[in-house]
Amino acid sequence: MTKKISLFMIITTLLFVLPTQVLGAGGGNGEAASSEPSGMLVLALTLMSILTIITMIFFSFRDNG
Repeated sequence: MTKKISLFMIITTLLFVLPTQVLGAGGGNGEAASSEPSGMLVLALTLMSILTIITMIFFSFRDNG
């Protein structure tokens, strides 16, 4: 149960941190289109996409034997 709660807290934290990074990148002056994403944002999105692919592969093998 503790693992599920900690996983939920990590996912919830990422879902709140990522939009903050995206909105804070522009500075509110219309610079959002020309600014580059921060390293933390790229790292978080990369990790989430890799974990999503690994999870999909795992469930594919588990369901289809």
